[in-house]
Amino acid sequence: MRIVFLDFDGPIIPSLSYPPSGKQARAWPPCVSALNRITEETGAKIVVSSVWRTDGLMKCRENLHSWGVVAPVIGVTPRLYEGYNQLPRGLEISKWLEEYDREEVESFVILDDDHDMEHLLPFLVHTPFETGLTEEHADLAIKILTGVSR
Repeated sequence: MRIVFLDFDGPIIPSLSYPPSGKQARAWPPCVSALNRITEETGAKIVVSSVWRTDGLMKCRENLHSWGVVAPVIGVTPRLYEGYNQLPRGLEISKWLEEYDREEVESFVILDDDHDMEHLLPFLVHTPFETGLTEEHADLAIKILTGVSR
């Protein structure tokens, strides 16, 4: 099984998608299209690593579906703390990978606008908060997931 660890703000909700009225931001269609290409070409499933995961798995699924994301959403990463400080996202992703035992994870990629991935940095496709996930980012993500140069 292949996994896309997905942050929302930045990769699929770039700053250019925020409405001026202060209403709830929505995913930007070109970013969703790039994400759908990644999952369709690789068969990857989504695990939400975004702060939006605090809304729960079902709400994350509803949001992604309403935004046009087609891949199955199979989980959310845990929130890990040391005292009152949240640990880096890379450690949360590692914890999810350690605990997931339904299927073997063959490969994974992280789509995020932050760099706090610790030892998982080679699996990060960094997407600028201003522009989000592009087709070029999608090409790199597919390469990471499949191990095949495009």
